[in-house]
Amino acid sequence: EPRFHQPHQLLIALMDIDSLITKWRYNHVMLVQRMLGSSQLGTGGSSGYQYLRSTLSERYKVFIDLFNMSTFLVPRNLIPPLTPQMRTTLRTHNLDVEEKIQRG
Repeated sequence: EPRFHQPHQLLIALMDIDSLITKWRYNHVMLVQRMLGSSQLGTGGSSGYQYLRSTLSERYKVFIDLFNMSTFLVPRNLIPPLTPQMRTTLRTHNLDVEEKIQRG
């Protein structure tokens, strides 16, 4: 039963956004190093390259808790059963998705 499929997709999307932000930061750090060097002050009065490089650490991840809990599993006996209405709604949603996939 796909009860956690949509929340799972949302969490994965947030982690993807976080990864893209980290990649952008890395690219920005490399650009600054090429343009300003690693010993010059930054444009905003910061330490420039050194400061930007420090923002690449795990400490600056936006959704760090999502990465940390990605292996957290809820025991099956603690998952509440689906109501008949929820079961029908989820089944209908799955059928719609399957039809779209088959149509291409």
